[in-house]
Amino acid sequence: MPEQLSNEKKRLILDAARKRFAYYGFSKVTMDEIASDLGMGKASLYYYFPTKDALYEMVLINEFEQFANTIESIIKEEPDPKALFREFTAQRLEYFKNLANLRAISFNESSDTRFQQYELFRKFQFIEVEILQRILIAGDEKGVFDIKDTKETALLIVQMLFGARSWNLKINLNNFNEETYLAVKAAMNNIAEIILNGIIKR
Repeated sequence: MPEQLSNEKKRLILDAARKRFAYYGFSKVTMDEIASDLGMGKASLYYYFPTKDALYEMVLINEFEQFANTIESIIKEEPDPKALFREFTAQRLEYFKNLANLRAISFNESSDTRFQQYELFRKFQFIEVEILQRILIAGDEKGVFDIKDTKETALLIVQMLFGARSWNLKINLNNFNEETYLAVKAAMNNIAEIILNGIIKR
């Protein structure tokens, strides 16, 4: 099969799977349903993705790649390190919102599924920290930031953002509705401004 056609098939499968997962959640979607949505045989679907877990994982990988690519394009176009930092936190929230729509942050999945997601997100976090570190280094080189250890600082900031998100999810009973989204957005914005401006009076 020509590579271009094969890649197009994969894209169509991933789009259909994403819609299904977003509407029903991982556990309630079957490979039969995804194949039916595409008008293809289940055997053809398994040719590209041998299991539902493999398909779901690729959907999540695509979501992260879109987030990373968006940040990369912003880094190329935005010369102001402070604006870059704010965009990073804003795009991170949109990425999280997409994961919520995919039930990728669901607490109702099996322990095996949650473990697989954890391992995947752990890999994503390393890349995320590297991206943020580049933003911090750029700011440090331009004299906008004053950071002794950009890697450690990037890791701590990502942990802070994760903590704010987890806190708001917990107090809203793990329900990522519009109210929770706005609360997380406000928290992300506040954290960004506190980091950029500090709390010590100058």
